[in-house]
Amino acid sequence: MPNRPDRALSGSAVLARVSATTWQRLAPLADPAPKPSKHRGRGHVIQHGEAHTTQTIWMTDADVVTWLTDPDDIQS
Repeated sequence: MPNRPDRALSGSAVLARVSATTWQRLAPLADPAPKPSKHRGRGHVIQHGEAHTTQTIWMTDADVVTWLTDPDDIQS
């Protein structure tokens, strides 16, 4: 597979619930791919060929819209 500049220049990647094919394509140095987690918001940060499990903020589409349109709303 040719080295594509759009992937070669990124220093890190965040992947969550991706297929083995997608993992191999986006994080080939961090092989093998960890088993996907069933926990919402759980993903992997890939840096320097190593995958680190991380917890992210889980937001629905509606939560994101509210957060972006009314950032002063403390309930969102």
